[in-house]
Amino acid sequence: MPGTRASVLRAALVVLLPLLCGIAALISVQPPSAASADAPATRFSAERAYPHLERIAQHPRPTGGAYTAEVRDYLVETLRKTGLTAEVQRAVVFEEEEPGDVTGARLENVVARLEGTGDGPAVLLAAHYDSVGNSPGANDDGVAVAALLEAARALKAAGPTRNDIVVLFTDAEEYGSLGAQAFVEQHRWADDVGAALNFEARGRSGPSIMFESSGASAGLLNETDTPVASSVSESVYGLLGHHTDFTVFEDAGLQAMNFAYVGELMHYHTPVDSLEHVDRQSLQHHGEYATEIGAHLASSDLARSTADEVYFTLPLVGIVSHPLWVTYLLGVLALALLGAGVVTGVRRGLLAPRRLATAVPLVAGGTVLGGLVPFALWQALRAFYPGYDDIPLGDVYNNGLFLAAFAVLTACTLALWLRWCRRKAGAADLAAAAAVWWAVLTVAALLLLPEAAYVFVLPLLTVGPALAYPSFRDVGYAVAAAVGLLLLVPAGYLALLVTGLEFAWTVFLLTAALLVLLLSPVSLPFTVPRTLVKWAAPVAPVTAVALLSASLATGGFDEEHPEPGTFFYLLDSDTGRARWGTTDPVPQAWIEDHAPESVESGRLPKFFSNRYPFRTGKAPAADLPSPEIKVLRNVVADGVRTVRFSVASRRLPPVLVVTNPSGLRVRSAVVNGTKVTGGADAPDAGSPWSLEFLAVPREGLDITLEVQSGEPFPLRVRDRSFSIEEVPSLADEIDRPQDTMPGNDHGDFVMTSTGTVVK
Repeated sequence: MPGTRASVLRAALVVLLPLLCGIAALISVQPPSAASADAPATRFSAERAYPHLERIAQHPRPTGGAYTAEVRDYLVETLRKTGLTAEVQRAVVFEEEEPGDVTGARLENVVARLEGTGDGPAVLLAAHYDSVGNSPGANDDGVAVAALLEAARALKAAGPTRNDIVVLFTDAEEYGSLGAQAFVEQHRWADDVGAALNFEARGRSGPSIMFESSGASAGLLNETDTPVASSVSESVYGLLGHHTDFTVFEDAGLQAMNFAYVGELMHYHTPVDSLEHVDRQSLQHHGEYATEIGAHLASSDLARSTADEVYFTLPLVGIVSHPLWVTYLLGVLALALLGAGVVTGVRRGLLAPRRLATAVPLVAGGTVLGGLVPFALWQALRAFYPGYDDIPLGDVYNNGLFLAAFAVLTACTLALWLRWCRRKAGAADLAAAAAVWWAVLTVAALLLLPEAAYVFVLPLLTVGPALAYPSFRDVGYAVAAAVGLLLLVPAGYLALLVTGLEFAWTVFLLTAALLVLLLSPVSLPFTVPRTLVKWAAPVAPVTAVALLSASLATGGFDEEHPEPGTFFYLLDSDTGRARWGTTDPVPQAWIEDHAPESVESGRLPKFFSNRYPFRTGKAPAADLPSPEIKVLRNVVADGVRTVRFSVASRRLPPVLVVTNPSGLRVRSAVVNGTKVTGGADAPDAGSPWSLEFLAVPREGLDITLEVQSGEPFPLRVRDRSFSIEEVPSLADEIDRPQDTMPGNDHGDFVMTSTGTVVK
């Protein structure tokens, strides 16, 4: 009886403890429940915030749009009713991200201030109220805007804080964070701000993750009941090269945090980012951060953190953070303990170098299989559903079912692989080989992504002693498994939300590496009845097949889950010829009917600077006014041409693009009196110059270019609107099926183009 009890206890330690830790870790990164409309006045309520969202997200809100102006006025009125000082900041802003590649906009930020009792730095709560032209932007970024309106009300109801609170709704975020740039460079309140919280969305559900910070300690998140953060997210996001308004605040030297939820990517920047696809729990999470962390910052001295920080979420604890040097120190300790454990194991005869050499490639094969299975399944899905090739961000509507199927199939594959490996090498040697590969990953993480290395370092700390001392093996690996799952489950879950199905294999590969490390030495300390094994063995593969079948059965497209497809109309105003077009490699049937001809990459220079492959077809020439170019001055002196010209569009589209298709060097450019190109960063010889401008004024733009050449200088002007439906004669020509939707940020756009040569 005592022996049986001991076996059961060891089984609980080896199996149940890690399992419970994994479940607890997953629960810890779920969003909070939505608070009801009768919640205390000082608390945030998603139900109180939702009516704001209903008013904001009825239609797309591109910069300069008519509905965007209506929402602007609603925001000002609501903030004033709440008791804040509110105003509209009107500005013209230009950004030259790369030499010669200029974006500009005539924009309108909404800015409000809640006065505090002291004179310390203000706290900024920020979200953008514009959307892409293709989407009503309920989640991106309507939820954040609604959350900040309700948060402002709750903060006002709680009474004055020490520091002022500034609420900023930026315009033109979708075109390079120009509204945030206008605020930090031009608004009189910008110098008063010491800390900023920015809110975003890249999907329609999931927890709001603090995924990026600058000078702000992640420990601040423990002011809320449901903090979710991981420095893994910050490391991965940094590799992607994306940016939001947070980047502008960070560059301005503010202490800042960036929050976003990222579940169900199929809704991002599409027409289905609509009110019916909003998760009130995500709205609640955004709002709790804004209210509670905002209030805490507004009552503190806003001391800036200068140390690089590692942070993660633990169940029942919240956010754990420590300086980066601690990870390096623990990493060296873990590697030293592992090295000592392997050497000791060999000396004691517990490990054999020959068997260890056999086990190393076996373990590597298991790790690779963990990524290969989901990768192969995704490729098979793309073959089964050709429309998946054109899906933005590599995700599908029912990704949860597919991921569950991937996980079970991967687990089955790993179980079979480990069972086969146990016949080729002993448990101890497999454990040591797995630890060696895990150590390789640890070193790579410490060198390349140190803020994410804690996921590899901490589970490794007890593995070395477990290899050297058999009496410690159960405890050592149980602790390693528990710690590993506590860290990897939330990090892997958050990563899967971001990657979608296309890159899920990377997360599965790392998960497989951990599971191989933790499971390879495990022998259950009790005998499982053969009958149970006989009946349980088929359950996993049958479950996997059932999940995959359900995924395939529900993975198609319908009116509730429309298929994205890119479609546009191009009119050459110089020739009067028009074409339908698409960039989809596998167009939907109705699109291919309109655009049956393949066009070689880069062969539509009158309309696109990018070298995309296209499919096009003849289209009727609509009666659309041409963009206008008027040369006002043209002087050549000492090999330098100075040309001043105006550009405009009588149809007043949202976007106007001016390009220099020749590649002649433009050494300076002035637009409406603002120098936008020039000096040391001027384009090199042979570089083109272009300007993309949003919300073009009726009178157009006045541009002066200095060209480092006296050769004839070509100019081209394109205007672009977001919907073919805006042109009735064209709308009558097409019949987009109800189970499809526009497949890019610009919608089913209409573009007209004209050019001239300045001689």
